Amino acid sequence: MPTWWEHLIHVATGRSRRHVDLPDLRHLPSRRVALERTHYVVNDPERHHRRQRLYVLRHETDRRSRRPARVAVFSNGRDVGYLPSRVAARVAPHLDTLGGAALVNGAGPATDSIRLRVDLPTDVALADFTETRAQHEETSMTRITWQGLEAASTETCTVEFDAAGMTAVGVVDIDGDRLDYRVVTDATGQFRTADLAVGERTLSLSFSDGRWLVNGEHRGDLDGATEIDIQTTPLTNTLPIRRLGLTVGESADIDTAWIAVPALTVVRDPQRYTRLDERQWLYESRDSDFRALLTVDGDGLVLDYPGLFRAIG
Repeated sequence: MPTWWEHLIHVATGRSRRHVDLPDLRHLPSRRVALERTHYVVNDPERHHRRQRLYVLRHETDRRSRRPARVAVFSNGRDVGYLPSRVAARVAPHLDTLGGAALVNGAGPATDSIRLRVDLPTDVALADFTETRAQHEETSMTRITWQGLEAASTETCTVEFDAAGMTAVGVVDIDGDRLDYRVVTDATGQFRTADLAVGERTLSLSFSDGRWLVNGEHRGDLDGATEIDIQTTPLTNTLPIRRLGLTVGESADIDTAWIAVPALTVVRDPQRYTRLDERQWLYESRDSDFRALLTVDGDGLVLDYPGLFRAIG
């Protein structure tokens, strides 16, 4: 059963933190519950359909009302009934934590009944799912320090991961210069924006719909690139490592917008990443013979970049 209409309804209510992805409860242990106030807009084929089908639960709230919690059930864009009040009171707080709505299975009525039914997760299963999802979506923050081995540099970087993506803010002291940078990705790990400064020089990059803007100007020579690569930090190696999601033994070719420091000039640079095992990646330049074996932590942050960088804290 298509879900686009349910998604549209949910977005319109403004109830969800993740507008494009309703939480899916269909895999949880469940019990079958008959709906109240089953609506007569349900057609006969739907009433006689006995197999599992898709339903959407949505907590309807009205702060001006003293009515008990109401959890409406939608099928193919139509509200077809409500959970019994006593059941709804237990389910509604979990739906609120999940953003206001969720997907479940359901079926047509029992024999000689007009009441549609829904496969509702058990109280224990629903509570465990809600807690696990909330923990997963919590913001995590990591502070890391890198030492430059080829060029004498010291870098401190704070990396924040949350449901919206990754934000990294770093400071690199190198050869009497200081680089300040901020790099942002979206929830898929795709690079979106970066701001850099070395003294009075500044650089701003953004990537959207396949187009690159450098200091507000379109750079057609960069279109088709997918990442940035800042010369003086291993932070930007994390972006393709996290986004590509390669399995062990897989490789991927990418193009980057390579940023020279301290000049803050930007050129296109072809690269290849190969995942060798859980924590090791082979980095290769596709227009030179440079290659390096990168060791990363569980977040994809570089711990060892032989000859160039090493994490020291």
